[in-house]
Amino acid sequence: MRAKVIEPVTPTPLLEDGHHIFNERVELSLSQDCILTRRLIRSDGASFSQILAINGVDDLSDFAAADPYETRLQGSYDRIRQKYAAAVEGDRPMADGTCDPVRLIGELSMCATEGALLSTVRAIVAGLGGTQFTYQWIRFDGANPATGDPLETRYLVGCRLGWMQQYIAKLWYLNDPCVMYARANVAPALTSHVNVHRADHWLITEARKHGFASGIVVPSHMHGHGLVGLLHVSNSLRAPSGEEVLWDNRVLFRALSSELLDWHVSQVRLNALAKYDLSEEETQILRTLRDGGSASHVADQLGVSVHTVYKTIYQRITRKTGATRITEAVEKAAAHGLLD
Repeated sequence: MRAKVIEPVTPTPLLEDGHHIFNERVELSLSQDCILTRRLIRSDGASFSQILAINGVDDLSDFAAADPYETRLQGSYDRIRQKYAAAVEGDRPMADGTCDPVRLIGELSMCATEGALLSTVRAIVAGLGGTQFTYQWIRFDGANPATGDPLETRYLVGCRLGWMQQYIAKLWYLNDPCVMYARANVAPALTSHVNVHRADHWLITEARKHGFASGIVVPSHMHGHGLVGLLHVSNSLRAPSGEEVLWDNRVLFRALSSELLDWHVSQVRLNALAKYDLSEEETQILRTLRDGGSASHVADQLGVSVHTVYKTIYQRITRKTGATRITEAVEKAAAHGLLD
């Protein structure tokens, strides 16, 4: 089953721009809550989306300067700066400085947008001894992440913005031992324990320059969907002291990783429900087909002829889902969690 590219719910954007550069496409979007999303779609269809909070013009400048396509995207970044300046005129509300990580983890499901999610996760990570984090939602082209190829990755960026630009542009994710570990494991692990590179390897050296000294990786899996969530939290303290702080909080980091994966799945399902507008009867038909049923089984369930199933019911479902055949409609509904 090949999963399709999907997008969580986002606020109405202040600005959206798209550019074809060589054989790739770059899309930039700034939301009303000053969340910038940069999406790169490669020629093979794989996509990489970065979701980050812009907390000042310097943040935006740093991100743009690290963009490998900065020259081609200069006009878009200039327009984003203008929209950002207009959006933050006047005093901005200040955080109260208090943080109860357990309470905040329990409230993650109430976050309506990725911007709200990013802000909450940043507070949780700080309260648990981390200074930087990333969270990846990775969808693979099969039910088993250990053997599939990644189709789509979304990054919740809570680290230095230049690092994530380099990480994607230079294809470092292909050699990232944390991603390799997450494909087949669900237990938390210190980054020093999963590293397969030498201490002077360029990936580790560059990561340290961006403040990644000690770290913990915490994978979560959505079994049967080829979906993996990967939380990577770091601090600037060298081992063993930096690792001890993070490892002592591994249970809460595990809860955080699971909640973030659940949040994404919930948003995908809500989007699909609104987009496809399938009735409960139509959803049950797709479940029957997914579980090995045929048109005759559907006809028996509904008390109609097989001809009606093919010519009326199947056509209505494929039209709603934008599929060309009923088997593709089953794949789409299953990939969006509508058949669980």
